[in-house]
Amino acid sequence: MSDEVIGRSVQGRPITLVRIGDPAAPRKVLAVGCIHGNEPAGRGIVGELMRASPAAETQLLLVRDMNPDGFAHHQRANAHGVDLNRNSPEHWAGAGAGARPWSEPETRAIRDLVLREHPTVSLYYHQPFGLVDVPEGGRPAVARRYSELVGLPLKRLARRPGSITRWQNVQVQRGSAFVVELAAGPLAPELRLRHVAAVLAL
Repeated sequence: MSDEVIGRSVQGRPITLVRIGDPAAPRKVLAVGCIHGNEPAGRGIVGELMRASPAAETQLLLVRDMNPDGFAHHQRANAHGVDLNRNSPEHWAGAGAGARPWSEPETRAIRDLVLREHPTVSLYYHQPFGLVDVPEGGRPAVARRYSELVGLPLKRLARRPGSITRWQNVQVQRGSAFVVELAAGPLAPELRLRHVAAVLAL
C-alpha cells in the first residue's frame, strides 16, 4: 500500500490517493468515496477497501475524499460554493458549476489522475437515491454487474451537466465510469462489506 497527495482543496486540505496492489497491474479500479461533502457514506467503503487484497493483475486507486472542504463543513459544494460534479466540460452548464470547466483544484486533481492512470473501472459514490446509475455516455454492463452484486436497482437518472463520469465515458473510455447512489444516512456494516466485495469482484 502506498499513498500520495494528488492535489489540495480550496482551503488547502490534501486530496490523497491510496494505491493497493501491484503498480504495474494492467487493470486499475478507481473508487471515490465522497464528492459532495454532505454525502459521506461512500467514505466507509473506500476505507474498507484500503485493507483489502485486490485480485491478481489489479490495482485499486482509492480516494476517500475528493471534496475534503465540503466534508469538513458538511456541505455539498466545495469552499468556492461549486458543485464538483458539475465542473467538467461535458455539457457544462455554468450556474453553480464554477467559473469555467475544471476551475476547481479538486476536479483538476481527479482529472489529472484519470488521464494519468486510465482506470479500467471508476466508481463514484453519492447519496441518497439507493441505486446504480446507468452510465452517461457509456455501456451499462459493468454498472449492471455491480448493481446485481450489491442488490441495488440499475436506473437511469436525469443527465447531470458537467458530471465527471460522463466526461470519463466520453473522453477517456466508454462505459468505464459510473455512479453508485447509496441510500440516505449511514451505511450499515454488512452493506458496506457487500459493496467492498462488489468492487473487488469487478
